This record gives sequence, C-alpha cells and structure tokens, in this order.
Amino acid sequence: MGTLKLVGLGLSLKYLTPKALEELKNSDIVYLDSYTSVSCDISEEKLREKGINVTAVDRNFIENNTKKIIDDLNNGKIVSIASIGDPVIATTHVSLLVEAKNKGHEVKVIPGVSVHCYIISKSLLSSYKFGKSVTVTYPINGKIDITPYNVLKENLERGLHTIFYLDIRDGKLMTAREAIELLLEMEKLEKGNIVNKDSLVVVGERLGCEDEEVVSLTVEEALNYKFIQPPHIIVFPSKSLHFMELEGLKCLRQSRKE
Repeated sequence: MGTLKLVGLGLSLKYLTPKALEELKNSDIVYLDSYTSVSCDISEEKLREKGINVTAVDRNFIENNTKKIIDDLNNGKIVSIASIGDPVIATTHVSLLVEAKNKGHEVKVIPGVSVHCYIISKSLLSSYKFGKSVTVTYPINGKIDITPYNVLKENLERGLHTIFYLDIRDGKLMTAREAIELLLEMEKLEKGNIVNKDSLVVVGERLGCEDEEVVSLTVEEALNYKFIQPPHIIVFPSKSLHFMELEGLKCLRQSRKE
C-alpha cells in the first residue's frame, strides 16, 4: 500500500520546516497546490532548488484526478500534496485523505504555519474570542454573496472577533480595500448597521514575508490607506474588547505608515 501526505509549507520560505522538507524529499510524487493560497517566495522553482521534484497543479487537477492519485497509492507510491500555510485549513484535501485512509493507505499530516494562526497572533487580540471565519468572494454575475456579512453579524452578537479570508479569482488576489468595499455594499443591502465608516479593522498584508505589515484602522481610513501588494487578510474585532486588546490595537495603529 502507499502513503498520502498533506504537507504544510508555511507562509514563506523562512517558515518552511525541516520536517516538511524531509517528508517532501522522501516522496515519489509531490504536487504543489497552487490555488488555495499564495506566498511571496514559495514556488515550484524554489522548491526544486531545495531538491524536491515538485509539480504545481491547479484546483481542477486535484479535484479531477483523485483516481490517478489513488492508483499511484495502490502501486505503493508515496504521494504528497503540499500547500501554502497549513495543509488542512481552508482546503478540500481532507476528503482525499479520508478516501485514501478508507482504502487502507497510510496517511500523514505535516502541519505548517497558517495565516489563520498568524493573524490571530499578530492582531494582538485574545485567541479565546475568535468566532467563525469566512471568505469574502468576488461577485458572480453581479450578485454579491452576503454570507460574510451574516457571519460578522452573528460573531458581533456573541462578542467575538471575525477573520475574513479574501478571494482569489482567476489568479487575481482580492485586496483589503476591495473586501471592505464589498462589506459596505452588503451593509447597504442588509441594513443591519454593523459595518460603517467608524468600524475598526485589523489588516494583515503579505504575512510571513519580509515586507509584511499589520495595521489597525477604521473602515474610512482603510478606504484611503496605501496598502502594500496582497495577499491580505482582515480581522473585524468584537465591540466588547478587553483593556489589553484595546492597548494592542493602539500599538497597531501607531505602526501605520504616514
């Protein structure tokens, strides 16, 4: 029987663990999930430079080649799927792992530094007070998915912080400004009075990279702020903040560019 590995690469090369490298080098086939997230410096080329014979694949390949992957496992191969960040947070690879396990193959998960954990630490907000996270997506045929608005509303009612992942569509990375503009459009549609110009947000930019930035600012300020290139991620803090959380957010406000 074969072995299926889900390997987390972390957010950038400096967060790529020795364990992840070891597991990838000891694989017969390595696929790089090139669609779930992006990194400032992790790429097919950079991984090959580290001695890993890797092939970058898109969502269609992973979703439409389950049989091929299982066939390789049936032939005793060691197959790894490598993902930016953590290999099972915000991906669909768990279904493949479960199928491989049910067919009697060995399965392994090698965790990596995820943007989810990273932004919680960098936001200086209490990890105990984060609620459900959600992705802000680009409109489809002009229709806005208001799920993010509903998740934010529910979290705010429970006194919880909300993490917003931002969409990647056809290789285009949504910016924090685009996401906030969409949330304001949702507010116009739903009229719940939960997103306004005075709402406080924390924006993480290019997390894990040398030029990363984490700032706290109001929605109005964010619409005019000069963010660096994506990837971006957003946190809407709870309305009920501990005094140390407030002090932490003040520190993030002071770190903003002029």
